[in-house]
Amino acid sequence: MKPIIVKLPYGRYGKADFEKALNETKGGISARKLVKDSELENTMLYLLAYPTVYIVCSETRNRYSAKNEYTAYVGETNNIRQRTKEHLSADARKRDDWRFVFESVSKNADAVQQYVISHPMFNKSLTLDVENRLMHYMSSTESVKKLNNRRTNAQGAYYTSNHFDEIFSKIWLRLHRSDPELFPAEEIIRDSALFKASPFHKLSEQQMDAEEAILERLNLILELGKGNTHVVSNPQLIFVQGAAGTGKTVLLSHLFYRIATEIGIQGNTYSEDEEQQALSHTYTDDLSAYILVNHKEQVHVYNQIALKLGLQKKPNEVVMLPSQFINRFSETNGHGRGLPDKPKGKADIVLIDEAHLLTTQGTQGYSGKNQLYDILKRARIVIAVFDPDQILQSRQQWHRAVLQRLLLDTKASNDKASNDDIGKISKPDTVSLGEEDGLSTISIDVSHIRLAQQFRIDASDEVVQWIDHFVAGGQDLGPIPRDRVPHSSNGELCRQPYEIKVFDSPIELFNAIVEKTRESAGGWNGVGLSRVLATYDWRYSTSSNDGDPNGFWNVAMHCDDSGHWHMGLADNDKEGYIPGDTNPHRFCKPWNYQLTDPSPKGIDKNLSWAEKDYTINEIGSTFTIQGFDLNFAGVIIGPSVQYRNGKTVFNPQESHNYLATNKRKDLEEDYSKQKEHYSMQNIRHELNVLLKRGVHGLYLFAVDEELQQRLKECYTSAR
Repeated sequence: MKPIIVKLPYGRYGKADFEKALNETKGGISARKLVKDSELENTMLYLLAYPTVYIVCSETRNRYSAKNEYTAYVGETNNIRQRTKEHLSADARKRDDWRFVFESVSKNADAVQQYVISHPMFNKSLTLDVENRLMHYMSSTESVKKLNNRRTNAQGAYYTSNHFDEIFSKIWLRLHRSDPELFPAEEIIRDSALFKASPFHKLSEQQMDAEEAILERLNLILELGKGNTHVVSNPQLIFVQGAAGTGKTVLLSHLFYRIATEIGIQGNTYSEDEEQQALSHTYTDDLSAYILVNHKEQVHVYNQIALKLGLQKKPNEVVMLPSQFINRFSETNGHGRGLPDKPKGKADIVLIDEAHLLTTQGTQGYSGKNQLYDILKRARIVIAVFDPDQILQSRQQWHRAVLQRLLLDTKASNDKASNDDIGKISKPDTVSLGEEDGLSTISIDVSHIRLAQQFRIDASDEVVQWIDHFVAGGQDLGPIPRDRVPHSSNGELCRQPYEIKVFDSPIELFNAIVEKTRESAGGWNGVGLSRVLATYDWRYSTSSNDGDPNGFWNVAMHCDDSGHWHMGLADNDKEGYIPGDTNPHRFCKPWNYQLTDPSPKGIDKNLSWAEKDYTINEIGSTFTIQGFDLNFAGVIIGPSVQYRNGKTVFNPQESHNYLATNKRKDLEEDYSKQKEHYSMQNIRHELNVLLKRGVHGLYLFAVDEELQQRLKECYTSAR
């Protein structure tokens, strides 16, 4: 059974219009090249009487890139003809997007097109799933600039749910053949940063439990404070905790979209086919909601998503850096700069992704002393994703006593939470914040919710545990375990085994990652996007490198006559980066952001670092890759990570990451009695972030000879 897809001008919804479109549609879209008279009645029945999914789209030409750009709406209905009438009448009177469609088709009957999708197996739940995934894919598509809808609709289990993936792939393939620009290949979409941060992911049971618990707490706070600001006087902080890859960003994105559309920015502008959810009925006043992240690449991704989905009209309205938010809600000095110690106004709800990246001291763009403190002074409710094992810089480190209070002491570590606690929200505890930073103390009510299921690393528990042990340091490394892959009911492997390999040279590792990118044409369930990363043990500066012919800062090594690799190029080697270099004794690749973007005003400008094709010849760092996924990650481990006396150790003196190793006088006494200095923690956390980027595999090479030898032993013994 194949999908039936017809394309016709929007506003033409008579039975004769559908019959004409069905017979005129090319074979690449419809189920057959030409519908025979004997089959026409059944086919029309599926289109006009069965549930259908539809895509309404209009296109314009970008005068700079000369590419088509689309505005689209995705919906599902039990009566496509009636739904079309409603959109052009009732919805056009109360919504700008449908008013635009009505006015466009009134002027030009062919200005807006509609794809109507049917299938003999369609039922309500299946069409909702198809609608949701279409929105997921189209919100991740570069050519779609605006996607109009108001809900996420991923379904649970139902009668035909086991057929959904197969049916959807066939639908998307036919759409792709019709318009590859509007409907790119699946592997292209699934590799995009927009796809991975989209609010249209289907949440796991644990994530759904967590979201509902947060929304229930949120609704309670809002109801208590409604009309009586003294009932909930303290700022409310909800910490979402979990290790790297446990789905925190997906949960936060999904949560923000629900808050924005149900109780915040969008208000009550639902169409008949966009069922309002719980929060819309209980709290009808529009609330202000913002999402912050202290990572410029991720801010860019969130800004694109918010623009596409109509959550903001221009960048940085609801998505922004923490420093921008603090400035916006502050009194200003004579130069228009916000004063952190003088809050002005309050936001209702603030979500913070990667809250461990917030600074706890002043920086060039922030004159305060603690960003979380200043955000809480400017918000009623803060929901923050936080993983203490991803703190990477000295300016992000906390006084241990404060962090213990915020994370409730013994609950600070994710692995100490009992299984019964996972996905559930704790009762709020009142704690103080500000005293250690020399600020006026504020009381905040802190709740916690934890995620534990690993989503990024598609491997068995034993493999994930081996990576965790490596990152933890202070212990020996055992053999790399073989990935145990479950079998399906027909005996086939459910997925490809997760692959950990140790290479004899950085050149071999680099070439293997390049080969993985070439294999990505095999489809999204193949290898997809892959990049080489490195610990920050080679110099980098925003200024040009006078010692390199190209001015580049490079990750460079050379191999001596005995086969050992050393930091830097050989003494007589002054050539620097050589494109296509085939010398087996030298490795020299630029750090990220060094090579020139070949299309700075084209499609590349909206892509993250790893998504740009030319960056395969650069080496990524935590500055470009933290918070993002790769299918295969090749990690060159510099000398800041070593193997001594049977255990992994971390040496900050070998790092060139000044932000990780610089001293903070206010923290020195705090950490003087600890076995691990905060600079050592930062190096360990850096390794943690890099090793947990790969979804399907991890390739390794270590500069430290003892560590490289031990990794090879672990790899060989496993084989």
